[in-house]
Amino acid sequence: MKLRHIALAVSFALVSSQAMANGSIFVTEPGADGFNIETLGFNGSSYLITQITFDFSSTTTSDGSYLVIDGSPISITPPAGGTATFFGSGAVFGFNFTSFDTFDVFKFSWDPDSAIDGSYGATSFDFIGGVVTAWTDNGLVYTGTFAQVGFTPDVAAVLTPVPEPSSYALMLAGIGLLGIAMRRKSQT
Repeated sequence: MKLRHIALAVSFALVSSQAMANGSIFVTEPGADGFNIETLGFNGSSYLITQITFDFSSTTTSDGSYLVIDGSPISITPPAGGTATFFGSGAVFGFNFTSFDTFDVFKFSWDPDSAIDGSYGATSFDFIGGVVTAWTDNGLVYTGTFAQVGFTPDVAAVLTPVPEPSSYALMLAGIGLLGIAMRRKSQT
């Protein structure tokens, strides 16, 4: 009977960790402050990234507002062999890509301001709480939130796959089977 419980637990762990097998996407903001901040994205997933969106509406700047992009990026360095096309404005903006492959890097320099001050000199700490979402060519959605890296002035977002509803269904089914097995054991 114990072997069956171990097999169920291993199956449950495999289903839960399936999302992590697809790798991560990393977005960093070095601690440089001011009006020309370079943000970098690294594709650590196994798929092409087709789009990345930045949502800074949940950030808090020192003037009690949130970050917005001032116009469009100052410069864009697309992934090797691909393009990066900017879209959006204000607190939510992003890029569409062609050929943002595994291990490729994408960078853009920009002037983040606060929603109430067009000459706001943003720091990396103003990025904390910003949500980054990436879509891949196989339909996976990756998401992460900017957080401080240790005790440094750097911030980063580690984007991991969002579990699909079918993954939740499998997990619930596994928990249900484990519960039934445990109940049967206690009745015998």
